[in-house]
This record gives sequence, C-alpha cells and structure tokens, in this order.
Amino acid sequence: MTFEGDDHRHCKVCGKAIGADQEFCSKVCRRKREAQIQNRRNLTYLMYGAIAFLILLTVLNYAHY
Repeated sequence: MTFEGDDHRHCKVCGKAIGADQEFCSKVCRRKREAQIQNRRNLTYLMYGAIAFLILLTVLNYAHY
C-alpha cells in the first residue's frame, strides 16, 4: 500500500503512511496512543496533587508559628 503522490497522513504512533481519512495504522497503535494519553493525564493529576500537598504543608507550617 503506497501513497506516493496521493494525499496521505502518517500514523501518530509509528509514523507509517496511512490514508488521509485515518489517524492510526492499526488498532494496536490506537491502543498505544490511548495508553500514552492516559499515562500523561495521570502524571498531570499526580503533579497537581503533589503541588497542592506541598502548599498545604507550607501553610500548616506557617500557621503553627
């Protein structure tokens, strides 16, 4: 399956040439991308939680004095 000269895109995960109406070359790549997005979302929540925890510790520490 070649896309020379045709309008085409590249898979968002592996970079293979795919049709212009597709985002991924396979279900495996789609699942990998969904897992990447979920991992990034979880890391973001973890970082916000850690920042909130540190702010809370700082406030409680200054309130103690």
